[in-house]
Amino acid sequence: MKLAVIVPVYKVEPYLRQCIDSILSQSYRDLKVILVDDGSPDSCGAICDEYAAQDARVLALHKPNGGLSSARNFALPYIEDCPWVTFVDSDDWLEPEVYEQAVQHLIQHPEVAIVGYGHNKIYENEVIPCLMPEMTLSREEALESYISANKLALEATVWSRIYRYEAIHGLTFREGSKWEDNVYSLEAFYQSQGDFYALPIAGYNYRLQRPGAITDAKVPDRSDLFEDIEESIARHSGDDTFLALANTLALQSLWRCFRMLCRVPEVYEQEVHRYLPWVDRVRQRPYLAHLFSPAKRLKFYLFLSTPKTFFAVRRAFYSLKRQH
Repeated sequence: MKLAVIVPVYKVEPYLRQCIDSILSQSYRDLKVILVDDGSPDSCGAICDEYAAQDARVLALHKPNGGLSSARNFALPYIEDCPWVTFVDSDDWLEPEVYEQAVQHLIQHPEVAIVGYGHNKIYENEVIPCLMPEMTLSREEALESYISANKLALEATVWSRIYRYEAIHGLTFREGSKWEDNVYSLEAFYQSQGDFYALPIAGYNYRLQRPGAITDAKVPDRSDLFEDIEESIARHSGDDTFLALANTLALQSLWRCFRMLCRVPEVYEQEVHRYLPWVDRVRQRPYLAHLFSPAKRLKFYLFLSTPKTFFAVRRAFYSLKRQH
């Protein structure tokens, strides 16, 4: 039974062959590898065609440039014959047996809808493994883990999981967004009708600090993320359960955003106005306070009530602490 592997491709000529080779050399052989050339101006399109001519498991698609979400969405109509689906970014690569281990668990455990695995963060001079302990979570536990951002929280990255087709059927990535994985993952966990299982292995190699990569920005603009969340809430209009989940994700994301801005005072002063309207929206909607400690709930209350004052006090406190 086929595993669909969706690979958006754009300006990654130095890394593309390593990526594709790591997929095709997987010990699990029944693959449908969908390479989407997103109007790449280099030789990536020709490389995709080369692999498609050599291996019947590879499908090369070509489209005008539209970004990562657009490329992934372009591939989705081609996965309907595949019971399982995953994603790979074209400057990354896989460990040889990760797909076999994940698929075998899905075969042996029909109650599991999504299998996740860890990854290695690849820096120029360092490799940092990021592993999850082996665990099985119910759908509800997986959702709460994802939005609570606790120490064992499930990450947003769609390339760190294999999904049963039913879990993502009908879902698309918001095009033009730089934070497309966050809401897609929320909706996939919400739509899934089974458990989540974590393989305690680093099966994916995630390349960081590549010139031109979208992870380069020191204080990235998160406006797209909050637009994504608003659109997801609109799609689930009338669903109070999803509203609380999505609003909790928005709250956690705003909290991280303000904390990051506080580390760069000149950026904070320039950018804080951008996010204050989102704080107003989150304050007016329910969120899942029971997921957090009393201390965190108090911080959230103060943050939502007076965000500028709250973080001004925090910045002053840490400034005094550094002086002593």
